[in-house]
Amino acid sequence: MQGINAICVHAATAAELAAARQALLEAEPLVAQRGSTDVPEQHCSLSFPPDLGTGGSGDSGSPVVSACTACGTFDARQYMAALNTQVLGRLLLTAATTASTQVVVQENVAKLPDGLVFLTDKQLGGKGRGGNRWDSPDGCLMFSACTRLAIPGQRLPFVQYVVSLAVVQAVQAEAAQQLQGAAIDVRIKWPNDVYAGSLKLGGILCHSSYRDGQFRVVVGVGINLSNRQPTTCVDALIEQAVAAGRGSEGTQQQAQQQQQQSQQQQNQQRPLPVSRESLLAGILNRLEPMLARLASEGFEPFEADYCRHWLHTDQQVHLEEGGQLIPVTVRGLSPSGYLLATDGSGQRYELHPDGNSLDFFKGLVRKKMLTTGS
Repeated sequence: MQGINAICVHAATAAELAAARQALLEAEPLVAQRGSTDVPEQHCSLSFPPDLGTGGSGDSGSPVVSACTACGTFDARQYMAALNTQVLGRLLLTAATTASTQVVVQENVAKLPDGLVFLTDKQLGGKGRGGNRWDSPDGCLMFSACTRLAIPGQRLPFVQYVVSLAVVQAVQAEAAQQLQGAAIDVRIKWPNDVYAGSLKLGGILCHSSYRDGQFRVVVGVGINLSNRQPTTCVDALIEQAVAAGRGSEGTQQQAQQQQQQSQQQQNQQRPLPVSRESLLAGILNRLEPMLARLASEGFEPFEADYCRHWLHTDQQVHLEEGGQLIPVTVRGLSPSGYLLATDGSGQRYELHPDGNSLDFFKGLVRKKMLTTGS
């Protein structure tokens, strides 16, 4: 099986594979790319592993993965071993190359099983915010997930914030394993980017539709994991932290770390690279319970942690309005999910991005919020 639309199907158990096989094969062929007047519609070609069933030979509780070599280098068995979700990510699609994981999942979301995740080694036409192209060189973790949420509509905008928080927490947890508990400087840039310093490390893209009392949410994530171009990557950040001797706290511990780092340099060794398998499982393990809590309790339980992980607390912003620059200070998020800021008199403002660009707050527009006594 060859081509950019070749996809392998993996499942956490034989029973889940059997259910997925039935659902996917009974549905119309999955759309890989919509056609046009000049280009015919393209469809996915699915490869299933053997269905062991639930009463035959084999362990029905063990992962069932495809042995097809045309569907990429992702180790589905290693990933499944690290996954501890109830639904999210237990059905996995993998590909060597596809046009866009987000397009495939979004086009077919109505017939895809809940919790399905699609990952590819390389994308030819990745999608970013506002229709921008998302470049995907070798070394990126790129996936899209579909989930069904019974959630009030006013809470839906916060889904991308919860996803961003899960991604940053998972990245930092992977780094901490090699840095004796220390963290690398990875933060959220509102509304949907992940940054390391002034360099973009990744992005999150969410689409939703509503049917039968539920939102069908498609979450797309791209993270630079081992590719040092065009910006930076997780592995490079860990290497820099090791070289700087920030792997632990305390003078004695720092000396020990420097000695270990020196020995590593002598042996021409680098920190172990973070695997896509481990990072993806780490993201989904965090995200599933967070989404459930968001649906039941709203964003308030996450807000303090989110603000600890973002770039913008007390950031000074100059708003452009009527040819004038109005200085305000970012304080947090508004109830509707936009930026909350105050001016020198204490007046509050809800800040919206101007179109598609939010270049560290150049070109923001403002919406005045009502305050008591105003």
